[in-house]
Amino acid sequence: MAGTVALAFGFDVDAGYALLVPGLIVSGVGQGIVWTAMWIAAATGTAPHEQGVANGMASTALDLGNAIGLAVFTVLADIGTEGRTGRALKAATADGEFRVVLLTAAGMAVGLLATLLLKRRPAPAPKAAPEGGEVLAAR
Repeated sequence: MAGTVALAFGFDVDAGYALLVPGLIVSGVGQGIVWTAMWIAAATGTAPHEQGVANGMASTALDLGNAIGLAVFTVLADIGTEGRTGRALKAATADGEFRVVLLTAAGMAVGLLATLLLKRRPAPAPKAAPEGGEVLAAR
């Protein structure tokens, strides 16, 4: 979230690429941590033989969210660019992108709050192996 906020300040009509680098670095490290935790959370409490289904559902939800979010944020970023040309168009585009990146950080904050407010349930106890059968260990 902090990396995304820092990244937003690189969306200015006069900003250079160097202003984006700190936000990209912090955001990249954060995504590595959060995405790993997301896949773990998606599979936690799922029977070993259903791990593929759980991860498939998480991946599908991620892809749908990305597609819908990109479409909505593209529209929001383009608000105020109508009829502009030249530097005025560049400035309006940069302002729209700045706004959208901050909205992305706000969405991350809402997600963090929702995660912290979720009730935690104890993990289910492992099931006993059937007579004469073997239980496959989950990785």
